[in-house]
Amino acid sequence: MLKIYTIKNSKEEKFLREKTDEVSKSQIEDKEFQTFIDNLIYTAQKFESEDGYLSVGLAAIQVGKKDKLFAFFREDIQDFEVMINPEIEIVSPIQEIEKEGCLSIPGVEGKVARFRKIRVRYLDRNGKRKRETFTRMDAREIQHEFDHTQGILFTDKLID
Repeated sequence: MLKIYTIKNSKEEKFLREKTDEVSKSQIEDKEFQTFIDNLIYTAQKFESEDGYLSVGLAAIQVGKKDKLFAFFREDIQDFEVMINPEIEIVSPIQEIEKEGCLSIPGVEGKVARFRKIRVRYLDRNGKRKRETFTRMDAREIQHEFDHTQGILFTDKLID
C-alpha cells in the first residue's frame, strides 16, 4: 500500500499543489512504472480513510509521484481504470453540485460544481490512445482526479 500525501503535512501539501509532468511512452513501457500503476490501483482499492471513506480515485501526485496519471473507479465496468496524460473537453455546460471529499484532505467534505458530461483523450496503462465520453459520477471523479494533476484541490472549488 502506498503512502497517501495529505495537507496535514506542509511539505506534502506543497507537493500536492504542483502540476504534474507528462508521461513518456518509454516510461509506460517500463516494468517499474507498470508496477507503480499496480500499486496505485491496489492502494485506491484498499485504502479506507480514518473517517471510513473508501477511495473512488487516486492520482499519482497523491502518493508522491509527479506523473500525470490517475486511477478511478469506473461505474460501467465496476473496476478501476488508469488514465495517463488525460485531456478533458467539456461536452455540455450543465453542471451538477455534489458533496466531495478527498483522501489527501481527511475529515473535510464540501459541495463542488462539476460538468455533467465530458470527453477525455488519454493513454491507457499500455500506452494505447483512447477518447471517450463520460457522464455523471464518472465525469465528476475524472474532473476531481484531473484537478490533482494540475495542483488543484477540491477545497479550492467549494461552493457555499
